[in-house]
Amino acid sequence: MIYGTVGEDKTKQNGEGFDVKSPDTGTYVITFLEPFVNPPSLVATLKNWGADNQIIVKDITPNKAQIAIWDLGLKQQSGANSPKLAVTKEKPAFNFIVIGEGS
Repeated sequence: MIYGTVGEDKTKQNGEGFDVKSPDTGTYVITFLEPFVNPPSLVATLKNWGADNQIIVKDITPNKAQIAIWDLGLKQQSGANSPKLAVTKEKPAFNFIVIGEGS
């Protein structure tokens, strides 16, 4: 089992057994220092952010996982009758836990 918190500054705030890198805003790669036997289960939650933000866990392998964080909002276009959905990448802090069979 691995758990941790990644801060808004894209650094590890607490936890052990992982490294984190952020290749671009809103994208994080969590690398497990000791690989799992099979792809583990990973759950992530946003820390202190609103309901219009989404966190997605994808590309889980025995060695790593990717987390993407998005902000969903409505943007009123000048002269338009209805607002359009605006989706942008965000960089909030998040917590996560990984459970799987160790090597």
